[in-house]
Amino acid sequence: MESYNNISHVFIPFCYSDQDAFGTLVRTLQADESWTLVHDEITYMLKYVADKIDSNNPDNCQCFHFALTEQARASLGVVSPEDWCHITREYRDAPEEYRFQIKQIQLYCFSTTVCILAFQLRFEKNDPLWVSSAQYYLKKVSRENIYHTCAQTGLTPAPFTLLELAKGLMRQLDAGLSFQFFFYANPTTERANFLTLLEVEQKADYRYELYYLRRCYGSGFLYTENQALDRQEIYSSSQDTVWGVSPEAAVCLVCPSLGRSDFLRGTFYRNFNAQYLFMYVLLLHQKYVLYMFLTQIGVGSQNNLAALEQYRRQLYEFETNFVFSCVTEVPQYQNLYERMTQAFALQKLYEDVREPIVSLTEIRQSTAESKQKNRDKRTNKALFMLSLLSFFSALIDSFDFVDSFFAWFLGADGIKMVQVFFILVIIAALVFVMINLFHSGDD
Repeated sequence: MESYNNISHVFIPFCYSDQDAFGTLVRTLQADESWTLVHDEITYMLKYVADKIDSNNPDNCQCFHFALTEQARASLGVVSPEDWCHITREYRDAPEEYRFQIKQIQLYCFSTTVCILAFQLRFEKNDPLWVSSAQYYLKKVSRENIYHTCAQTGLTPAPFTLLELAKGLMRQLDAGLSFQFFFYANPTTERANFLTLLEVEQKADYRYELYYLRRCYGSGFLYTENQALDRQEIYSSSQDTVWGVSPEAAVCLVCPSLGRSDFLRGTFYRNFNAQYLFMYVLLLHQKYVLYMFLTQIGVGSQNNLAALEQYRRQLYEFETNFVFSCVTEVPQYQNLYERMTQAFALQKLYEDVREPIVSLTEIRQSTAESKQKNRDKRTNKALFMLSLLSFFSALIDSFDFVDSFFAWFLGADGIKMVQVFFILVIIAALVFVMINLFHSGDD
C-alpha cells in the first residue's frame, strides 16, 4: 500500500428496502465485475466480534466489504484515482482552490439494511487547518459541487457532488432494491463523517489543530479553548500519535520526526486504513441503525402493537450481532473505541430507542388487563344467572327440608317461622354473592 502524508475517509450512509434482501444484495455485488469482495483480517478484535464480520464464512457473516475496481471507475465514468478534483472556496478570507484525489471507493453492507459508502481522499496540502477547511465544505455532500479535469483526455466533465456519485454507483446495481441515502436527515442537510490521518511537525500541544480537524471546522471559526471537552475528545496513545474525536469526525495526528517514521508510514498507516477504519465503520453503523430505528418508529407507531413487536425483534437482533462494550484487549484500540462511543452519544441514543419497548410493555399490560376485565364481566354475568337459579332451587329445597325435618317436633306455625328464617338467610346469601360478583372487577 502506497503511503501518503494525509488520507481521509468520508462516509455516506444509506439503507435498502428489506432486511430479507441482504443475501440478494451481497450476491448481486459478488456477481458484478465492478466490485471486488475484500476479505478483511481484523486481527486485533476479539473472536466473537471478528466472527460476525468474517466474509470467509458467508453463512454467518453479518457485514461484507467491497471495493470498486479501477476498471469499473473508467467504465462508469468515475473520476480516476490519479485525477485531481477541486472545489473553490474561502480560506483565511481569500479564495482558495482545494485540490484532492479520490483514491479508493469502498462499500460496507450490513445485514441490518444499513450500508456505508466510504470515499478515500488524499489532499494536495498537508496543513491541518487547510485540510480541515476543505473537509468543512466537502462534508456537505449534497451541496458541494466537485470539479475535475481528466488527466488522460484533458477534458473537464460536469461537476458532481459526493452524494450524486454515491447514488450513481448504487443505481447501476441490478439488485431490484431501492436505496435511501441519509434516511434520517432532511434533504440538503446531509452531513458526512470524516476519518483522517495527518502527518504533523513536532509540537508540545496539538489542541489547536485538533479543535478544527475533529469537527471539520473552516478557517472562519474562532478557536475556543475548552479543557474539559479536550480531555474527553483528545486521546494520545503514544508520544507521536494523538487522536481527536467528535460526533462528526475522528482524526489521528502522527509525528514521524520523533523517530518512528518507518512504523508510522508502514504498519500504522496500513492499520489505519484497515483495522481503525473498520472499527470506525462499526461505530458509524451503530449510530446509523439507531437513527433508522428512531425514524421508522415515527409518530403514531407507538400505538401499533404489530409494528412495535417487529421493532423489538429487530432491535434484539441488532444488539446481539453488533453492540459490544469490549471489542479488543489491545489498549490503544479499546480506549479509542470507548472514546468514539462516547463522542457519538450511543448510550443516549439507545435510551431513546428503548423507550418504545417500554411503551410496548405498557400496551401489552393494558391490553391484557382490558381483556381480563371483559372476561371477568362475562363470568360475573354467568355466575349471576346461576345464582338466581340457585336461589329458587335453594328456596324449594329449604321448604321441603323444613317440612320433612321440623314437622316431627314443631307445629304449623313453628314450621312457617323456620321457613321464613331460611328465606332470609338465602336472600342474604344471594345479596352477598351479587355484591362480590359486581365488585370483583374493581380490585
